[in-house]
Amino acid sequence: MSSNDKSVTQFLNVDLDIRVQGGLETLLDAMGSSVIVLNQTAQAASVELNAYDLSLEETAARLAELVNSLPPEARTIWGQCELRSLNVGIQAGIEPYSSAFAISKETVSAIADAGLEVVFTVYASRN
Repeated sequence: MSSNDKSVTQFLNVDLDIRVQGGLETLLDAMGSSVIVLNQTAQAASVELNAYDLSLEETAARLAELVNSLPPEARTIWGQCELRSLNVGIQAGIEPYSSAFAISKETVSAIADAGLEVVFTVYASRN
């Protein structure tokens, strides 16, 4: 079954959703070419890693590492964010009957250290 098979439940990607009253540009600049900005307003942005074909574990770990390694000024802005969310996208399919997508305890700890919440968005099967 190919990863493009819409009948198979699969991990899509993780968006990093942030909202802050001031300093968003500084924060995004600090993330640099590691991320692609999906959408942005004056106070909010959704970004994803500038990398493809990673597992949920790899993607979540890299995003947490990115946040935890921000330079001091950007880390201060990060601390002022009203929203800091890893939004995990899952495409539901008609098979298999169930699917599990794990995040290791080490990555969960890094996510917590980054002050991130985790949200799961499950898209309905299109079959």
